[in-house]
Amino acid sequence: MSENRRRNCQSAGLTMKEIAELVGGKLEGDGGLWVSGIGPVDEADAGQMAFLARKRYARYVPGSRASSFLVSSDLQVYVPSHAPRIIVEEPYRALRTLLKRFHPPQPHSARVHPTAVIGLGVELGNGVSVGPYAVIEDDAQIGDGCRIGPHCVIGRGSSLGKECLLHPQVVTYEETVIGDRVVVHSGVRLGSDGFGFTLVDDVHLKIPQVGRCVIEDDVEIGANATIDRGSLGDTVVGRGSKTDNLVHLAHNVKVGAGSLFAALVGVAGSTRIGKGVWMGGQVGVSDHLDIGDGARLAIATKLMRDVPDGQTVSGHPAREHREQLKKQANLSRLPSLVERIGMLEEKLADLLEGEVEMEP
Repeated sequence: MSENRRRNCQSAGLTMKEIAELVGGKLEGDGGLWVSGIGPVDEADAGQMAFLARKRYARYVPGSRASSFLVSSDLQVYVPSHAPRIIVEEPYRALRTLLKRFHPPQPHSARVHPTAVIGLGVELGNGVSVGPYAVIEDDAQIGDGCRIGPHCVIGRGSSLGKECLLHPQVVTYEETVIGDRVVVHSGVRLGSDGFGFTLVDDVHLKIPQVGRCVIEDDVEIGANATIDRGSLGDTVVGRGSKTDNLVHLAHNVKVGAGSLFAALVGVAGSTRIGKGVWMGGQVGVSDHLDIGDGARLAIATKLMRDVPDGQTVSGHPAREHREQLKKQANLSRLPSLVERIGMLEEKLADLLEGEVEMEP
């Protein structure tokens, strides 16, 4: 851990008793023990608390330098009896609370850097900061408390709600709409043209992309993700949805509230995704599909059909997950089945040969 990071943790230190009260956990051990921060079991230093929420990391406990543990109730048996601990039922919820306490957000000042370019008719709300070399084009609207990082470009007529954070080098094309408290990481492109062409006399002619890209409240978009504008109508990412890095959502995709997309997901145009949908890394989704509320798409799934509410699918092509597991189990038996078939063929050949020899 760097010296600055360590110093920040120490300045925000807590006693074990305070932590237990903060996360609603059960304290076992010295309640007055001072905790300077929290880290992984195999990386936490003396004075820090180790976080144990998965059994696979229990093997690091004997060698841990941590002075205390935040542990899931089902894993407390792996912590030495003499080690102070706080036992919780929801470890990741407790971890989130502690990380916010040990690493509070850095304050920012409302300032427009002198190298920023502000277009005509731009409206800047109260407490807005604009970083070096950022460009805000004509008629854009920036809500109160927004932070726009260096080298960002906010396209003509775009709007940002309140308290948005755009990290460096984000680009929103014209008329992009972003709601409140949206976080957009570096390299993201919002509102770029969709991949729409029509073949006329053996020439691919571009179909004008005249819709918008709409990002609703409390969305977070990972680095280098791209979300196209609509061709007719809008592309919409629903409230509270989150995308990992390198996710692509094509034109006219509609995403319901609270959905999650891991890295390298690609969704083709005009697909409708329900509320609370999860997609694992490298999932590929064909165009014009309907994916129901609460559906789950496992890692590297390739989807070419609709998915009903609540169903989990996997594989290429995608099948219901239990069916896919049976298929994989049968495939693992294939070598032995081939061997057995070969043996049966040899025996059948011997039998047939014997019948020929017995004929008069």
